[in-house]
Amino acid sequence: MRRYVLVWFLALLVVSAISAITEKDFIIISANPGHIDVAYENDTYLNVTVIAGPATINSYDLQVASTGVSKKNDMIDVGTEYKFVVNVTCPNTWQEIDYINITAWYDQGDENSVYNGTAGGNLNMFLQYKNTTGTAEYNMLWPTGGEVTKGTMTETVINETTHVVELRFTPQHQFRSAPGDGLWSNAANTTDDLRSWNFKIEVTTSSGNITWVKDEFGVYRYCELSVSSSVTASALPGHRASTQLGALTITYKVNAPYKLNVTTNETLQRVGGGDSISRDFINVTGGDIVGEDSLNDGVAYIKGNASSYHAIHASGTQESINDVQYHCDIPFGTLSGVYSSRLYYTLSLDTS
Repeated sequence: MRRYVLVWFLALLVVSAISAITEKDFIIISANPGHIDVAYENDTYLNVTVIAGPATINSYDLQVASTGVSKKNDMIDVGTEYKFVVNVTCPNTWQEIDYINITAWYDQGDENSVYNGTAGGNLNMFLQYKNTTGTAEYNMLWPTGGEVTKGTMTETVINETTHVVELRFTPQHQFRSAPGDGLWSNAANTTDDLRSWNFKIEVTTSSGNITWVKDEFGVYRYCELSVSSSVTASALPGHRASTQLGALTITYKVNAPYKLNVTTNETLQRVGGGDSISRDFINVTGGDIVGEDSLNDGVAYIKGNASSYHAIHASGTQESINDVQYHCDIPFGTLSGVYSSRLYYTLSLDTS
């Protein structure tokens, strides 16, 4: 009996203790000492984003670098330095201007054409003003093979929102000729002259806004030709005398479809007189010639042919040929001696 009484007493003590703790916790949590006149909450924020608005291209031009003469909707020469001049305003501050990208491309007679950096350095160009690091820089992203030479950059600060940026460049001698369609339009911010170089100027701000203009220019045709040396050959009468392979190198520059041919005088005269060899016995190999091309008709086409032009070179600053050979089938009975005739090379461009 005592054992049961003891257990019952201990149980009452435990229940009482739990009730006391619960009551104490309830009193602490629900305490209200009086008036509460001020409450604070400091964990939320007001966030305001200042958007970099689109830039404004106030003016743009393509000019001769040395004189400032405008060449927009006009013809330019290869081997001469030019500059793109762009006057830009950013609504807030110039530091929001990230890029001024200038792309240019030969339109191939199609105004729907676009810049294509894989189509060749003589057909496309990409100049860039970059202002993402706090220090502006000028880069030529294309071409990379020397077809265009990058010049210097000039940046003139008008005020904290407006700058004038000038990017200089020199198109080299195989930069694609572009005669236009015969009448240059003066309409601004448009491309409406076929067979010209189109260009597009895009200004990108730090918020990704892009403002752009487009226009065009033409390029005069250009060609240049040099031959490294005279050539010699020897053989007995009744045999073929051939010049050595690689004995001469023909070097040339062209920026339009072209033909390269060679001819001689009607006869090779014996030095000292007394005999001659007709050019009917002269044949030419190398270049685009399939097999041999005889000079019996007065001309041999090394590049292109009588009815068609060789295609332009999409890349490269000059071309060379070193596989041209001359072959003389010496007639029986020809006197011994040196026979000579001048070689006349002609490099001609498609003017259509």
